[in-house]
This record gives sequence, C-alpha cells and structure tokens, in this order.
Amino acid sequence: MYKKQDMVVIRSAGASKRLEALTDGIIAIVATLLVLEIRVPKLPESYSRHQMMHAIAGMLPSLVAFIFSFLNILVFWLNHDSVAKLLYYFDRKLTFLNFFFLLFISLVPFTTAYVSEYPLDKVAVSAYGIVLFLASVVAAWMYHYIAFNSNMMHISITLSTRRKIWRKIMVGPIAFLAAILLGWLHPLIPILIYILMPIFFMFMPAMD
Repeated sequence: MYKKQDMVVIRSAGASKRLEALTDGIIAIVATLLVLEIRVPKLPESYSRHQMMHAIAGMLPSLVAFIFSFLNILVFWLNHDSVAKLLYYFDRKLTFLNFFFLLFISLVPFTTAYVSEYPLDKVAVSAYGIVLFLASVVAAWMYHYIAFNSNMMHISITLSTRRKIWRKIMVGPIAFLAAILLGWLHPLIPILIYILMPIFFMFMPAMD
C-alpha cells in the first residue's frame, strides 16, 4: 500500500513528465518556425548569375539569424533538460516559472525575423537580445529556486556542484545584458555575442 506522501510524489512525477513533454514540444515548434523566415528568392525567368549571387547575398542575414537563434535555443533546451534530470518533481511555482520561460522562448522566431529584416538596426538587435535575456533570467531563477530554495533536486548533488552549475547558468543573463547595452555602440557587437554564446556553452564542462 502506498502512503499518502508517496501518492503525492507519484502524481508530482507524472505532472513533471507532462511539463517536460510540453516544454520539449514548444521548443521543437519554435526551432521549426525559425526556418520559415528563410525564403527562396524570387528571380526572373531568365536570370543571370549576377542576379542569383545578389539574391543569395540578400538571404545571408536570414541564414545567419536562423543559425545563431537555432543554436541558442538548443543551448536553452540542453540546460533545461540537464537540470530536469536532477529533479524529483515540479511544484506549482516552478511550473509557472517554466511557463514564463516558454513565453519568452516563443518570441524568438519573431525577434529573429526582426533582426534578419533589419540586421543593422539597433532597436531590432536590442529587441532580440531582450527576449534572450528575459528567457535566461527566468531559467536562472528556476535553477536558483530548485537548487537553493527547495528539496526538489536530487540529494546526491552537492552544494558545491549546485554553485558551480549556478555560475555557468549566470553566464547567459550577463552575456545577453552586455549584448543589449553594447548594441547601442554598434549593432554588430551583439550579433557577434549571439553567435559566440552557443560555442561558449559547447566547450564548457557538461552540466550533468
């Protein structure tokens, strides 16, 4: 026979799986929507090589924006998935934080299209950075709550390990905030940061 506390844990675990599935599904849809902003150029029936090369050059902002957006979303998902593997369950507060995280992630295709259309516009580049900054802040908030203000994280994860992961996660909000501020000096600076962020996380020690 299950005790009442055991039943609560079982129900919480089931809800956690549903929330993880919802998160995976929304992130997959967002990543798919990004590619829809890359449109095949329209050329006259008898086009020249010069016209083709000019059309391809016009697609470059969309291609670059797609690549760094896709990779940044992938980093968000990898970190989210790594932390989720260390949890016993999701509580109500964490569930709502996760919803806000998904809200900001869902805005990435819009801001990606904005940047690809106006790659040298400071407002467009800043809007993109603000969305990633807010998503990373909520992600950091979720982790801090899990690791230091709850009993949801697996007991085998030591306090020093939790602090090490926290320092890694905080790189995101700091870098995106720097990108927003530096974008007012020159719009190519934040774009470079957006490109380098996934590479930086790729070569950092694995979270799990």
